[in-house]
Amino acid sequence: MTTQFQGVTVWPLIRKAVRSSQRPAHVAVAYLGQGASRLLPLPPGSRLVVDASESTVKSGQTCPSELARLQKRGVRVFSATNLHAKVFVVDSKVFVGSANVSRRSSNALVEAVVMTSDRAVVAGAKRFVADLCMIELGPERLSRLGKLYRPPKLTGNSSLRIRPNGRRARPALPQVWIAQLVAADWPEWTDEALERGHQAAKDRMNRPRRHTIDKFSWGKSPSFRPGDIVVQVVKEEDGRRMVSPPGTVLHIERWKRRRDSRVFVYLEVPVRRRVQLDRLAGRVGTVGKKRLMRGGKVSPELSERLLEAWGNGKGR
Repeated sequence: MTTQFQGVTVWPLIRKAVRSSQRPAHVAVAYLGQGASRLLPLPPGSRLVVDASESTVKSGQTCPSELARLQKRGVRVFSATNLHAKVFVVDSKVFVGSANVSRRSSNALVEAVVMTSDRAVVAGAKRFVADLCMIELGPERLSRLGKLYRPPKLTGNSSLRIRPNGRRARPALPQVWIAQLVAADWPEWTDEALERGHQAAKDRMNRPRRHTIDKFSWGKSPSFRPGDIVVQVVKEEDGRRMVSPPGTVLHIERWKRRRDSRVFVYLEVPVRRRVQLDRLAGRVGTVGKKRLMRGGKVSPELSERLLEAWGNGKGR
């Protein structure tokens, strides 16, 4: 018996199992979208249960033409209106997880499944699918549903990027910024504002056990906002440029006294040592080094490399 958790290459794992299958598969999956017949090439004799209700088809979540393609290959297609499960029984294995059969699931979303060859679990999953096989969809019904189908209008985070099949999709990142700073002392009369800002930031911390509050002064209204990530690059008196771990913006405290005004930015940062810019630059490449030297808004691609350099403990 083998049981594995898979949260990286879910669809290549399922597709490989289906393609090498010697027996019909038993699948119950809520939604089956465009491209599904290639993503899940079920062998003849397989049973497939989806939510092919009119409302689901009209919203584009289930594509009748893909069901028709599978049906022509000898797959029996059924509909269960309130189905939300994702169960794939292939040979002596069963995959249970979050993945619907769609390009978005395969290429963009962060999915996970548990795969097991436990005989009792496989048998139970097969019975589960069989019990749902009550309303079979014939060619005429699929044809009528095809006239109702409309391509889906995607909602949610528009920054979610499509990646080639087989590569891990990551959760969309917050905006990352590089803050170019110079080591300096602050006037004593800012103490009250500093303390007020510190308390506000402390109240908003998410991980106080492993993180601490850091702060820096910004001479103008910042472009970054609470929830963004800021990497501080500080030029020390000896000329070295030291880079702090990426910190999440908790609070922005504005202070003004006569003609002097300042903005204090409070971050929640992991408890780790700073590193020299040249050392970190070796891990984020030439483009990353230029951005660290220049400061400003960081692209999504560079954000991943920069955060990975710290997240994997390599920035220590």
